Amino acid sequence: MRSARYRSLLLALTTLFAALAASGCKVTAEDIAYWKRTVKGPGKIAAVILSDKYPVDLRTQGALALIEMERTDVDGVDLMKRALEQLKSTNPEDMQRIVEGMVPGLVEAMRGGADATPSGEDTPPPPAQVRAKDAAYVLVLIGASGAAKEQLINAVVGWYATDFAKRSLAGSYSAEQVVRSLGSEADRQLAARQLVEAMTARIPVQAMVKISQLLGQIGNDETKRVAGETLVRVQREMETDEYLGWLKEQISASYAAQGREASENLVTRAALLNRENYINDGALPAMKFLAESEPVANRLLEIARTQPPSSAAPLERESINLRRQRALMALEGGAKRSHLDQLLALALNNDNPIAVRDYAFDRVGDIRSEDAIPRLWPLVTYAENDDLQKRIRWRAGELVLVLGGPDVVGEFLNRLPDDREVEYEPEELEGYATRMAQMTPRPARVDALIERQLSSSDWFAKTIALRFIERTGDAGDVAKMERLRRDRGDVVGDGWSRREISTVGKVAESAIAGLRERLARPAAGVAAAMEEASMTE
Repeated sequence: MRSARYRSLLLALTTLFAALAASGCKVTAEDIAYWKRTVKGPGKIAAVILSDKYPVDLRTQGALALIEMERTDVDGVDLMKRALEQLKSTNPEDMQRIVEGMVPGLVEAMRGGADATPSGEDTPPPPAQVRAKDAAYVLVLIGASGAAKEQLINAVVGWYATDFAKRSLAGSYSAEQVVRSLGSEADRQLAARQLVEAMTARIPVQAMVKISQLLGQIGNDETKRVAGETLVRVQREMETDEYLGWLKEQISASYAAQGREASENLVTRAALLNRENYINDGALPAMKFLAESEPVANRLLEIARTQPPSSAAPLERESINLRRQRALMALEGGAKRSHLDQLLALALNNDNPIAVRDYAFDRVGDIRSEDAIPRLWPLVTYAENDDLQKRIRWRAGELVLVLGGPDVVGEFLNRLPDDREVEYEPEELEGYATRMAQMTPRPARVDALIERQLSSSDWFAKTIALRFIERTGDAGDVAKMERLRRDRGDVVGDGWSRREISTVGKVAESAIAGLRERLARPAAGVAAAMEEASMTE
């Protein structure tokens, strides 16, 4: 359909071009300006662009005129694009000259012209600027070269960067689409550097995160380094008194615009809350996309290590600890072996909130270093029954299994506390069984070792073995599990009653049912597929 419309357009332009040539009439700048408003005028302007009988300056003026048109019946940018694409196939030299001549006018139009005024907070960019931006990008696509191409890329990306939140989706081409589609690596890095300059402490948080995401995806190592350093500066600036003062000014102005009064105390509290939101929902999530950059990773770890002062009020303490948690979340993908000691110190420190410790454990797991295991073993032996200690044992135990693999399974089972009063929650034991089942490759000796736990004197060891076989066994393993149906040994932990499981025998029943359900799934899927096939025959 589009191809047919394109051929029709070319035919019409060719016919009109022939008519203009035959008439012998002289076309002037005044004609171009007049044709912008007439029904057939845009087609006449396009014909002028295609004709080498007219000066390049006039043809350039015609191309800009198509973009300037304030019309709903004709897409001037698309008409300009089609005309220049046709000209490129017949006279590429003239096409380049016209493109070069258009650059200053497009750059000025993107700025809004001599009478440009800033748009309001909720006001979208003016349509004339959007069309100029789209047209500049189209010229890059068509084949602008040399200095003209660089100027156009700078202008387009700079236009987005000026107010990324309001402009990133404006027009026919989004900022992301533009940056991703730039053909050469040099062009993409040129655009990326422009976006780096757009990251300031005063842009909306959504814009900061999106820009960082783009830079993380298209930036080379050097661009990411510069972007990371910029983000660190931005985040540090957000912690300053000057930034807090700016927020207070914005909040006071907002109250005044609504005709409301606000006390200094109210404005200060609102500014402090906004600053935390800007950091936790903007700067730190943005850092996640550049966490591999050393400046960013180091800053995130610095934030994570910063404990609230002893004199901090409860709300301040909560706020600081939330920032520490978000910093560790943002470090995902950026943790390296050199960070292991710092992360272990955070994970093992009983003075840290559980959320901070949890994410520190996650980042230790990301590093995948067996060097962490010796420092985790003491946590695996925790025998205390309070919820926090049980959770820490669970986190450390799963981490040991992930980092150590098959080689640590035997020692792991031996180190778990076996006092009859020690509580194990069902989720903890299932977590251990799952981690063991996920080991790839898993030597046969590991399966045999775990199977031997079915005869253990420890109820938790038998439970791990049952849940492991549930996840890895076949129909021949059911008989081994059946022997434990009569085991009346108690299971000990708060969560078992919620599952209506009180003994090892009940665990065995649940595990056998789970194994059979798992084994039935492929057969059920095949049967359903066969039934569906028979119905369609």
